[in-house]
Amino acid sequence: MPKPVSLYLWCAVIIRGLLLCNADKTSSNDHNNVTTSLHNLTSSSIEHETGMASRFFLFQVFRGGNRKKRDIRRGQRRREVKEKTAALASKMNEKLEEARRMLLDRMAAVSFNLISYENDAAINNSTEDGSDDDITPQSDLTLPNRSIYVVTTAALPWRTGTAVNPLLRAAYLSRRMKSINSKQENETTSMYVRSENTTKKAANAVVPMQYVTLVIPWLELEEDRLELYGSNHTFTTSQEQEDYIRDWLQNANMLDEADSNHGLKILFYPARYHSGLKSIFAMGDICAVLKAKGGDLSNAVCILEEPEHLNWYRAPGEGWTKVFNYVVGIIHTNYIEYASGQFHGLWTAPAIQVMSSAMIRAYCHKVIKLSGVLQAYAPEKEVIANVHGVREDFIREGKSPLFTTSSQNQSVPLDEECEGQEFYYECTGNYFAIDIIGDGPDLEDIKRAFHGRPRSATTNEQPGSMKSPSIHMNIPKTFHELFRKKSIPARFLGPMDHASLGAYKVFVNPSISEVLCTTTFEALSMGKWVLIPHHESNSFFLKFPNCLSYRNRWEFAASLRWALTHEPEPLTPELANEFTWEAATDRLIQSAAITRSEAKRRAILGTQKLDERILFLHSELGKGKRGDTLRKVFGGGPVAEQVRYEMIQQGIEESITEKFKKSSFLQAIKSSFININAQPPLQPST
Repeated sequence: MPKPVSLYLWCAVIIRGLLLCNADKTSSNDHNNVTTSLHNLTSSSIEHETGMASRFFLFQVFRGGNRKKRDIRRGQRRREVKEKTAALASKMNEKLEEARRMLLDRMAAVSFNLISYENDAAINNSTEDGSDDDITPQSDLTLPNRSIYVVTTAALPWRTGTAVNPLLRAAYLSRRMKSINSKQENETTSMYVRSENTTKKAANAVVPMQYVTLVIPWLELEEDRLELYGSNHTFTTSQEQEDYIRDWLQNANMLDEADSNHGLKILFYPARYHSGLKSIFAMGDICAVLKAKGGDLSNAVCILEEPEHLNWYRAPGEGWTKVFNYVVGIIHTNYIEYASGQFHGLWTAPAIQVMSSAMIRAYCHKVIKLSGVLQAYAPEKEVIANVHGVREDFIREGKSPLFTTSSQNQSVPLDEECEGQEFYYECTGNYFAIDIIGDGPDLEDIKRAFHGRPRSATTNEQPGSMKSPSIHMNIPKTFHELFRKKSIPARFLGPMDHASLGAYKVFVNPSISEVLCTTTFEALSMGKWVLIPHHESNSFFLKFPNCLSYRNRWEFAASLRWALTHEPEPLTPELANEFTWEAATDRLIQSAAITRSEAKRRAILGTQKLDERILFLHSELGKGKRGDTLRKVFGGGPVAEQVRYEMIQQGIEESITEKFKKSSFLQAIKSSFININAQPPLQPST
């Protein structure tokens, strides 16, 4: 049966032929009067043309049919190609989706393995039946046989807070840990004493253990030691500096802790002094140094004094939370306040804020802020507590009688002190006498602010010369120096041991930039009157009766007048105990602990993954030449080339180091391949 299209074509041909026949008849009737010859010629021409037209039409009809067939075949081929392309795309999409699922499963496995390296403060199974107020074993510093490492950024003879306070903290922690472990040691000793050879076995049983280690910097460059320690302390080896520190402990009546065999253990890490930032920074990975000297640290506790400072320019390596079982950070310094006071503080202060928060998040399980004046670093990890104390010398001095009515001042803001002097002079007609203790690069400027500009002129005259004297130009550094008309009765006594200042009665500290002023704590422990601003950084001191706080200059003048005309109250035993390092150690143990309820809240927040990603990013950015370049850009200076320093120490070329081969990231990737092959892909939680 022919196709419908062909039938239509044949019908069209027949109709066309009939129309042509009718046209021939009509044409002959219209031309009857024409001559026969002309009629014959015209008829023959018309017939010839009509035949040609018919044949051309039939050619066009058959040609059009072939074109339609070709179009139909082309459409079929296009549909087939489109169907095959769609099928191929579907198969490719399926394969891509499968590859994407495998990639996500592998990334999840790597992330899981990385997080498994993190010793987070999780709930231990042994305390599942306890109450929510129970302390997790990981954060319990009172457990027997636990090693504690106190890592700080400074060391004696540099008399700074991050050198003295961590030293005393480590010494008193050593005393506390020995007390905790004494019961177990006594039981072990008694067991051996009941045996046959009591003397020999008892001696073998009682082997003193050094539970606490102080980790401090050793300045490798001699010029750094001379600049920071002065020519009076020319240490050529770290052992000489260790002997100096142990002698200082002995003078502080800590004989047992000063013993090198049974007392506090001291380790050094290589470091350099950054004169631009006035700070010491480590060279190389401190964790690697501790693992090489301390052995297994998986159950040890690490206390980082100034954790942000320790990690700003750290060398790439394993994080503190991966090396130690539990890490506590103690924030000493308000670096944002210091940066804001400089000309570049507009952009450096926000950068320091972000970087400090990232470092503390990545490398600490718990954060202790000495006062609320500090920024928020990791809110779920933070606690505000004063974990400092004072030496026994200050408390003994506080119980002795006082005779003089002078006031001491240590590291006070210049403008606030001068303004207080001027207003007191307006109220009483006299300046109050003050002794200023300490030293520093700005000492001459401070003297000129109190005593005024020098009026003397220097002459360059030669004998017999007629030249006029030339005035020596001293550019004023402060407005107080420029407009000072009457000298303030201030004496500058230089650096002194604060425990020897028992003859003073009043201590004035108008600073609001410090986190927790140690000198204020020392003055209160000695039974002095203390004048401080009513500020968040001084909230711990407001509970003591000898603390006089002020909100404006009127209250300052009134409080100072009261202090100069009245005697301070003697310290009660309860108040005196607040200043001891024993009480500070109790506050540290309590503040460092994480309860089961707090651990549950952390698990719900899920910030552990964020902390881990920050740690990974910081470690990766610090590797290779790129890391050294970034540290230079961000002001690392002499401590920027950490990777190059480590390679020089290891004596290797710039290639993949053994540390990277053993890194947790590489191990996590390897273990993810094993897990992917051995286990089905991870299913999303419902």
